Formats: sequence, structure tokens, C-alpha cells
Amino acid sequence: MLLVMFRSGGSLYAVDARRVVEVVPRVAPRPIPHAPPELLGLLSYRGRVVPLIDFGTLAGGSPARAALSTRVILARFAGRDGGERLVGLLAEDVSRVRNAGPGQVVAPAMALDAAPYLGAVVRLDEGLVQLIEVDKLVSERFESALFGNPAGAG
Repeated sequence: MLLVMFRSGGSLYAVDARRVVEVVPRVAPRPIPHAPPELLGLLSYRGRVVPLIDFGTLAGGSPARAALSTRVILARFAGRDGGERLVGLLAEDVSRVRNAGPGQVVAPAMALDAAPYLGAVVRLDEGLVQLIEVDKLVSERFESALFGNPAGAG
């Protein structure tokens, strides 16, 4: 599997490259009043409204710093209504793409209620890398607030 790697709080993380639509420079989103701190706001990407999440804040650390290597990873996730959605992930040091095979998985996905987006851990030359499950980055509550309720939902 091909991985788009980034850092947060000194740790390595990665997103499956099959989910990544594009990696773009850091942009200023439209803020959302009263949004949780990890939800930086909304950005417009080719006519689509995309929530922008600061991975550092989401993971309980410091917000992503303003640096040349800080990027927005635009990734696809399956909406609860069956449609495809986009999410922007603000991440530091987005500069590498690496290949990882099944034999490099050293720990299964985490089962943490507070961090359902934490996937398996793989061992690469750079060290241990935590995979991010894009489908679990946006909670059901956030998705409903940002995109509306699925058809037929109460």
C-alpha cells in the first residue's frame, strides 16, 4: 500500500494514498463559530465545501505550525448517506510517500473511543507509523452538522 506520510507532535502518521485526492498548500478556511477546536473551518475545493481538520489538535497535541511543509491533505471518505465526501487534514511535514507491505503491520487498529480514526501501525525505515482511517475522521455528529442529515434520517 502506498502511504502519504506526515508528522504531528514528533510522531509519524500516514494516510492511504488511494484515499488522497490532492495535497495542497495551507489555506485559510472560513471559520465556523462555536466549532470544536480541531475543526478549523470550511474551504472550497473545486466547487465543493470541505471541512478542514487540524490533525495536531484532533490528536490532542499542538495545532499544526505554519511552515512550508505544512499542507492540506484532501481525502475521500464514505459519507453515512452512501455518498462520497471530502475532508481536509491539516498536517505538518507532508513531504514523503512510502510503500508498505502487509508484513510491515506490527499492531492492529486502535480501539479507542476518543480516537476512532487511529488505524494499524506499520514499521518503516523511518520508524513506527500510525495509519489514519479517513472514514473515521469526521464523526457522525460533525458530518450531520456540516452536510445535513442523510435522506430519511430523523
